[in-house]
Amino acid sequence: MNSYLAEYKPNTAGLYIHFPYCIHKCAYCDFYSIGVGKDKEIEQEKLFQNYLAEFFARLKSNSSLSELEFETIFIGGGTPSMANLDLLEELISTVKKNLQFSKNFEFSMEANPEDITKDKISGFHQLGVNRLNVGVQSFLSKHLKTLDRFHIETKYQDLMGIISDGNISRIGIDLMYGIPDQSLEDFFADLEKALNSKISHISLYSLTAEKGTEYYRKIESKKAKPPNEEIQIQILDQLPDFLNAKGFEQYEVSNFAKNSSEFSMHNLKYWKFEKYFSIGPSAHGFLSQGRYSNKRSIENYLQGNFSFEFEPVSLLSELAICLLRLFCKINFNSYQDLLGNDFQKVNLLLKKWNAQGLCEYRDGIFQWNQKSILDLDSRILEFSSL
Repeated sequence: MNSYLAEYKPNTAGLYIHFPYCIHKCAYCDFYSIGVGKDKEIEQEKLFQNYLAEFFARLKSNSSLSELEFETIFIGGGTPSMANLDLLEELISTVKKNLQFSKNFEFSMEANPEDITKDKISGFHQLGVNRLNVGVQSFLSKHLKTLDRFHIETKYQDLMGIISDGNISRIGIDLMYGIPDQSLEDFFADLEKALNSKISHISLYSLTAEKGTEYYRKIESKKAKPPNEEIQIQILDQLPDFLNAKGFEQYEVSNFAKNSSEFSMHNLKYWKFEKYFSIGPSAHGFLSQGRYSNKRSIENYLQGNFSFEFEPVSLLSELAICLLRLFCKINFNSYQDLLGNDFQKVNLLLKKWNAQGLCEYRDGIFQWNQKSILDLDSRILEFSSL
């Protein structure tokens, strides 16, 4: 078991940049994205002008940003591997000149298999990207079709060899389970193919039908099958032992890595309740004043409309949703100042869970027992209700 200990660091932050475009918006996707088609040229200059405008506007309105040490950059989407690398280089250069970054900061980019070539990976590397996360979901065309996912089958067949030969050493992929008509054998075949490669991180997500998505509407109208919840439960129960035997540690509900140096340090910012500065259409940020979010509208964003309204956080509720997702060790002592008078209530609850065999909790160090994942929602609710 890895010795990583999650601790709260109030004076550090991560930067998130949201690139909204993709070739095709998948029916299940709840993130803000705009499908533009395979052959359409995207006018990106205006988008990047507004990234810079928002960046400087937020710096001007929030002097505390210059006092934070930034440990991560994450470019998500959409499909940011479609972004113009020259424009992206200008943006990143400006960002680095105006914020304080730690010496060996993590720079992550999301990509889709269709964009992955040896030259593209080299371009990302020259930009400074040192962690690449590829949204595979499945290697089987029949399941990608069920997911309404644009894909080029040969790209999926060649993908693992290309990324294994590339010059970015930290590689992660996303896979999905519980797809209608997906068997256990299908899923574990996908997983084995991923594991027989260079990857050091894997995110495994159960398919969900989120309200407002095309997939949800199709289920409601009986035009699509719902996620296979029975298989989801079986996989959720089997994954930790299966991946542990392959040398992967579960450090969050859906995330596994070979060791702590391969953890997603940016996503840990979210889960540890640390600050993150975000720009882009629909981007959500969390700073000392609270949370903010831009509208889910590219038209609104390209007009230079950014939200500067902050919403206060409900501390216990948000800590429960974020922190209790972690399956690595957590130092709750580091949250004592943040929790203030609530710390004692939290301490008593964690001691109770320890006595019930749900976790190990000693001297302020907390860790879930593995089987607690099957009842995590009720534990989160209990913590939130303190």
